Amino acid sequence: MNGGLRSLIAGGVIIIGGIIYTIGGMSHISVGSIGIEKHMSGEITEVPQGFHWTGWGVSVQEYPTYTQSLVLSSDKHEGGNSDQEWSVGTGDQQELPVNTNLTWKITTKNVANLYQSVGGKDISYIKNNIVKPTMKNVVNKITHKYSWNDIKGSKQADITEEINLALDKELAKQGIEVGTFGFTHVGSPAGMAQTQAQLATSELNVKKALADQEKAKIENQTKILNAEADAKANKILSDSLTPELLKKMEMDARQKWGWVTVQGGTPLVQAK
Repeated sequence: MNGGLRSLIAGGVIIIGGIIYTIGGMSHISVGSIGIEKHMSGEITEVPQGFHWTGWGVSVQEYPTYTQSLVLSSDKHEGGNSDQEWSVGTGDQQELPVNTNLTWKITTKNVANLYQSVGGKDISYIKNNIVKPTMKNVVNKITHKYSWNDIKGSKQADITEEINLALDKELAKQGIEVGTFGFTHVGSPAGMAQTQAQLATSELNVKKALADQEKAKIENQTKILNAEADAKANKILSDSLTPELLKKMEMDARQKWGWVTVQGGTPLVQAK
């Protein structure tokens, strides 16, 4: 192999090696995200979306800065298998099953601090270990000031607004911005649902009993009216059977049938 070919091969290896080194030291931050670079020296820097040269020995964590949603629901199609209905305490010592929805996002101002506080963990860790427990703690702290009827009833909007303000303040300490919090469903205290079902059944039974009584009353009234009508008809018939009318009926029957005796308007026939 002559010297020119060796030089050409060596040059090619250097170029390929340079390309591999360059590609290996590049990072890409997706649109709508911000990146955190942690250098071997421990230095942390924020990098915007796009391609960046980081060099070797640099770890990169990417955080989406668009709105996230934390749904805790009894419907697995809304909350997923791990995010289920949960319970809040009340001022009158009750436990209310609730479904909730919280929208939130990472603020771009404190991403480096957030990265350090979670030890470089990803967005899923932040959701499950910061946002979720903070939300539950804040909500429970506020619901304990109200009765279950307030939370389920007319004061729910005011309570929700109070929770939003408290959550915004608390999560801001972690570099997280709150969008909106809301109850998507508030159940009844334990045992209350069964009691309500029993009351509903009892009410239906009472309504049925009243309906049956009304039906029986109408039937009795109908029987009385029919009996009174029959009695009146019989009286009219009895009153109409005067001695003169009976005598005439007897004479008519004798002419037609022979010897006839009329008793109470009924002809008794003796054959001719």
